[in-house]
Amino acid sequence: MTTRVAGVLSPGVLLASGEYQVSRVLGQGGFGITYQGVDTKLNRAVALKEFFPEGCWREGTTVVSAGRWDKSTYTDAKERFLLEGQTLGQFNHSGIVRVFYYFEENNTAYMVMEYLKGKTLSELLKSKGGTLPEFDALNYIQIIGQALDIVHQAQMLHLDIKPENIMLAEDGRAVLIDFGAARDFAGRNTTRFTTLLTPGYAPLEQYGQSLQCADHTDIYALGATLYHLVTGKVPVSAIERAAGVPLKTAQKMNSQVSDRTSWGIDRAMAMNINKRPQSIKEFLDLLSLDTSILNSTSHRKISFYQSTQNPWEIFDSLDSPESSDSSSNGDRWF
Repeated sequence: MTTRVAGVLSPGVLLASGEYQVSRVLGQGGFGITYQGVDTKLNRAVALKEFFPEGCWREGTTVVSAGRWDKSTYTDAKERFLLEGQTLGQFNHSGIVRVFYYFEENNTAYMVMEYLKGKTLSELLKSKGGTLPEFDALNYIQIIGQALDIVHQAQMLHLDIKPENIMLAEDGRAVLIDFGAARDFAGRNTTRFTTLLTPGYAPLEQYGQSLQCADHTDIYALGATLYHLVTGKVPVSAIERAAGVPLKTAQKMNSQVSDRTSWGIDRAMAMNINKRPQSIKEFLDLLSLDTSILNSTSHRKISFYQSTQNPWEIFDSLDSPESSDSSSNGDRWF
């Protein structure tokens, strides 16, 4: 008789006809569980990511869709998980976590990824007293920006860029990890299965169900990450900003931040999407960072919001330098 459980796979469980063995849990999020495992053929450590949406449970090792996940939505989301594995597996960039293999088993799907030893950028921040020197912060942003440009060229978004999702590996690489919120944004189906975002890093369009995300969504989060690195503070959330709470400039938070970097962050974190850089290259250019290795092919522009009026003009006053540090609440959106 099988037992219904909501937990994780036990250490020692074998997957893919014994090719991989589960060792321990590394983390769990809204869409899945990540384990440290072993490639039994090559005798090397790997990370095993299991598709396990929040609300589901198990019968033995078999995952059963439950809660708001019916058979149709569960199957659709699982297929997107597999497509994510297929797409990530094609990348060959030192700044993107490597995917070696993906497969279906236990009524769910798995990705086999490189196991990264090191610390997250968030952990480095804490060890350095909360802030990084501007030069170091810009170096990390350039590396991750170059990786993100590759992701965007593949018509994917990350949608959860933050210091916790940037791994500083022992081999010296800065690696963008946890693509759990990522999805292709050129596909037919733009349905959102759930809202996965991190306040402070997520722009306003991620809070809506009908507003479409694009490159500028990740650029906002990359700018917010730079803001955190040089100020030691998570930015005010987009929802609070829409309600009139001002976002102080990075230079106001830390007088050592240069004019150019502070201005570049302001542009990246503009509430009006039309005022943000529309590509990684444009953002890195604003920061005077090297963009010579980026793909020069222009991105296909995606219509963000079909309307006879521009819904973002309401935020123009909030995006202006004069009002961003004002003590007044300014124009309210709600």
